[in-house]
Amino acid sequence: MPEGLTTTRRCDFAFLSLARDCAPTIPRFLDLLAALRSRGLSLAAFVGENGSRDGTRALLERAEAAGQLVLVPTAFMAKIPDRLARMALGRERIKMELDASRLEPRIVCVLDLDNVLARPPSATALIEAAAKLDRPGIFGVSATSRPHYYDLLAFQDEGRSFETLLDDLAASRGNIFSYYRFFRSRIYPHQQALTDDREIACASSFNGLCLYRAEVYRLGSYLRSGRSICEHLVFNRRLAEMTGAKMLIDPGLVLPTPIDHSEQSFLPFAWRRLRKLMASRSPRGP
Repeated sequence: MPEGLTTTRRCDFAFLSLARDCAPTIPRFLDLLAALRSRGLSLAAFVGENGSRDGTRALLERAEAAGQLVLVPTAFMAKIPDRLARMALGRERIKMELDASRLEPRIVCVLDLDNVLARPPSATALIEAAAKLDRPGIFGVSATSRPHYYDLLAFQDEGRSFETLLDDLAASRGNIFSYYRFFRSRIYPHQQALTDDREIACASSFNGLCLYRAEVYRLGSYLRSGRSICEHLVFNRRLAEMTGAKMLIDPGLVLPTPIDHSEQSFLPFAWRRLRKLMASRSPRGP
């Protein structure tokens, strides 16, 4: 069991994540937890893993044996073909694990463990970002990224929403040139517009890492009926409606922009898409 679960119902942070094929960044995640513990903070971490081929599960099993985290069974995710629905059900499963743990964290940190954690935030940056949750009218704080913000699917403010972005993107895939024009006209400009050294208030953001006060986080759900959309957008919209509050994109909480979401010129873009297409047609094996 993670540190604190056997001795107290309270802790400072609970980390919730899903993991697949992210062995290179698991040690960085564990280093972040260790850095926070070295500050005297009490932590718990719940991680769901499904279908990794790169040793991710073995790393997580060793971390669980060392009392660093709880490995949550999420094998059911492999049976769900729709990625957005799969992610929503996986996140909800991790949330249910926290709810059932009898743990009472002060802050919940939902994060990705893939290449967005190639350079994790410092313990200081995470603590300072969490302190912003004490401001009136704020229900969540998300990371930004450099060289630019990337997570449009999870973003919404009073004037912008990207709920239909995946449908629009699919319609542009007739050829690589129209596909690239779509990125140049509909994705890259918005990513740059959301890259700022000032705080940005919004109704929803994720961008690889998000912080909530635990009592607010427990009000939410990643699930909805009807067409699948980004699970973070579903979750944050619900909290915004229930609380009447906003989120902040924190310029001090910085992650690296994942290479598969970064702005590129045409030739690197085309090569990356070709490699992705080839990988999608290769069998994953057992």
